[in-house]
Amino acid sequence: MLNILIVDDQVIYRETLRAMLEPHGKCVVAEDGVQAVQAFQNALEANNPFQLVLLDIQMPNLDGQGALLQMRQLEKQKFGVMLTAHQYAHIIMQTSLDSPAQLTTAFKEGRCNGYIVKPVDEDELLERLRRHGLL
Repeated sequence: MLNILIVDDQVIYRETLRAMLEPHGKCVVAEDGVQAVQAFQNALEANNPFQLVLLDIQMPNLDGQGALLQMRQLEKQKFGVMLTAHQYAHIIMQTSLDSPAQLTTAFKEGRCNGYIVKPVDEDELLERLRRHGLL
């Protein structure tokens, strides 16, 4: 079963994603980027890293872009600069705005693994996870 982190400032999106993904893993939820980075760090320190992170881009306190960069930095600190593919968390950015500039930043600077536009379609999400070998 996957260790999954769901990050969104909107409770409806958090709970919808949790309902979709709970059959496939243990879900932890966070309301903003600060909580997400803390949960990510705690999981790394416990040697139980998240394999999947669904990360909203627009959030208060620390947005998804900032959280993504901090998560990748924590992975480098934990595993060194020569991470293998299975050591990286599979991070999918979520957005209600289809913004090419935001997505380019997430892919280039944060090395995210993909993005989905809200509202999330369950079949599409699960198929994407299957394609990436997560289910």
